[in-house]
Parts: sequence; structure tokens; C-alpha cells
Amino acid sequence: MSDVRIRVLTPQDWQLYKSARLKSLEESPDSFGSTYEQEVTLSDAEWQTRLDLKLRGLEALPLIAELEGQSVGLAWGVIHEPDTKIAQIYQMWVSPTLRGKGIAKALLGEMSTWAINKRCECIKLAVTTSNAAAVGLYTSYGYAPNGPLEPLRVGSELMVQPMVKRLVSTARDL
Repeated sequence: MSDVRIRVLTPQDWQLYKSARLKSLEESPDSFGSTYEQEVTLSDAEWQTRLDLKLRGLEALPLIAELEGQSVGLAWGVIHEPDTKIAQIYQMWVSPTLRGKGIAKALLGEMSTWAINKRCECIKLAVTTSNAAAVGLYTSYGYAPNGPLEPLRVGSELMVQPMVKRLVSTARDL
């Protein structure tokens, strides 16, 4: 969708992020390790801090997809210390009315570019196994199963499949 704008969230965007995140948790409760009930109680200061990457000492890429001023997609890329060769994707979500229109692929493309520029060798994520559309999306974008199934969250019967996409050869330049 050419009208969709994908951009990096800044600390000043905390209200937009809060709105999109809560919408994603409410609309797709079986897709995330966290829940709407857990995050709706966060204070404004906690939402602001989430986007203050320098304060948190976090190497991350929080993305929002917008269409006509409305948030329609969200994704977070994070590189955790000490393993700086692996990027992780969290909070991936696209509004149900716009799924299948290329927004998720655009978010994944931004994540891949970012991870390559950060010299990562792969990107990892986890997808709920019962979400066939999401599994299909990730598979079509080059992600492959990576390890055993895991519970979505403590006490959940839903399972997630860890997946990985290799970005670069692990061979070192001479």
C-alpha cells in the first residue's frame, strides 16, 4: 500500500505507541506474550520510558505503520546484549482490516535492512502456531522454524514456534 507510511517511533510518540500497542493486544490477544490487562495499567511515564532507547541503553527499532494519520501496524526490533549478531522481532501487528496488503512485509523489510546495517547475522521471532496466516507470512519472507515449540506465556495452552531468518553468511572476510 503506497499510502502507508512506516516510521520510527520517538519518545514524543508515546501516546501513539500506547494506543497502537493496546489496540494490538486487545484485537489479537493470542499473538503476544503480554496481555491487554497487563499493559493497560501502565502509567504514562512507563509508556514514555519504553520509547526512550538511550535512557534504557537499548539497541532497538520501534516502528509504526500509519495510514491517513491512524496507526495500522506496529513492530519492534531489538538487539540484546551480549549477542549483537541476532536481532529479535517483537510486537508485530497489522490492523485486521488491512492484512494481506503488504504492510507486514514492509515492516519486515525495514527490520531486515536495520538488522543488516547493524551487522546482525539473523533475525528471530516467535509466532503462535494456530495463526496460519502469520506462519505463512514469515515462511514466505524467508523465516524457518528454529527450535521446539514453547508456550505463548505462562499457563497458556497456545504454543509459539521460534523462527529464524539468516541475513548474512557466517563466514568471515579475510
